[in-house]
Amino acid sequence: MLLPAVVAATIFVIISAIHFYWAFGGRWGIGKVVPVNTAGEPMLTPGAVGTFIVALGLLFFALVLTANTGVFDRLVSRTVVIWATRGIAAIFALRAIGDFKYVGLFRKVKTTPFARKDTLLFTPLCIVLCVLCLLATRP
Repeated sequence: MLLPAVVAATIFVIISAIHFYWAFGGRWGIGKVVPVNTAGEPMLTPGAVGTFIVALGLLFFALVLTANTGVFDRLVSRTVVIWATRGIAAIFALRAIGDFKYVGLFRKVKTTPFARKDTLLFTPLCIVLCVLCLLATRP
């Protein structure tokens, strides 16, 4: 299906661009995107290199979703594209479920700035991306 693949690819490109911005020193929005514990301490400290790798991964996801439109059928098997897309869907399903403490639907820490953003934006976006990826693999 064309529309879910294009929408998901577009979302991945936008999120990738934000990660590139952060990787190259941007500060906008950075304060609420890293999970923190109840004491306000970050649960991870992503550096520029790690953020850059995430940005590249998100661009790769966009490329895989674009492949669902058929533009790369001469280069890669449709079966490979479908399974890669389902793998991406699984990644975002797992992220939506979360770690049962700091991120996802079943997190216990709910009062931090990150937790509020996770409730309103990050987890719903992961669910939407998962569904779009699954729809993109339908004939």
